[in-house]
Amino acid sequence: MPLIKLNRINKGGEIVVNSDHILFVEVESRATTVHMTGNLLFSVEEPLDSIAAKVEMIEAARFKNAIQQSGP
Repeated sequence: MPLIKLNRINKGGEIVVNSDHILFVEVESRATTVHMTGNLLFSVEEPLDSIAAKVEMIEAARFKNAIQQSGP
């Protein structure tokens, strides 16, 4: 269950979300909106590139760990 930490705009504070549940991320004017399963929406402070980089880093680490555990 890969989790990423984001900062909410509306209610302030941090939120931790399971990246497996992110459907897509969009930018409207200055707000970045994360669309998730279950019709959940979160407006966050992070730019689109930052969210994409976090998800990519998590996924790359998952593959690396799987390869290392499979042995030589």
